[in-house]
Amino acid sequence: MKTRTTLFLGLITLFALSLFTGCGDKIVKPIESTAPSAAGSSYPVELTAAELADFETALNSEANYGFLLSAYADVRDVDMYQVFYIGAGMLPPANAGEIRAASLATFTDGTPDCDCTILTSQQISSFLLVKTGYTLAEMSSSLSWSYIADYDAYVHWHGDTNKVNISCTGGRQITSDTYEIEFEAPGGIYNENGDNYSGGVVTVKTVDGSIQFISNSLR
Repeated sequence: MKTRTTLFLGLITLFALSLFTGCGDKIVKPIESTAPSAAGSSYPVELTAAELADFETALNSEANYGFLLSAYADVRDVDMYQVFYIGAGMLPPANAGEIRAASLATFTDGTPDCDCTILTSQQISSFLLVKTGYTLAEMSSSLSWSYIADYDAYVHWHGDTNKVNISCTGGRQITSDTYEIEFEAPGGIYNENGDNYSGGVVTVKTVDGSIQFISNSLR
């Protein structure tokens, strides 16, 4: 029978680590990776209910859920519009007021009647390096927000949210640091074409205790 060290991290899945300069930006640190402890053990190893609960908490965080809203075989192809829609758990930069004013100055037919999310290129690139292993420049496409060159920052004016709550229905550890997690989205996941998906399978790895995304399929 396969045995291994159980992941006793349910109490710290909401612990946030400040990673980026001066902004108090938050990244959820959910799961510590552990290999099967018994001699002769092999992968895959099915996750326990407690481990799935830890992943469910982590994947539903603002820093992570956006990675579940598009399909990609290579994380560099993730839809960054979905990932950063409400800021991915990061706080706006200290000069957000100036950036907001600069963005408003670009409107010629009235100002928006909603608020905006503001992130600098440095914030976005640092976040992506943690969550994907790649920088902003290495992603397949740029972030489709308004770019304010004078501040090297991106602005997204919106009045809604793309938040989707998922439940983890199964999963397995497939290497010492890599996991396949099956999830369901009771409210559905819609893409830009209006297609509706009920869930999918996301593949992640753990790097220094933080989730790093590899691929995601939707069904």
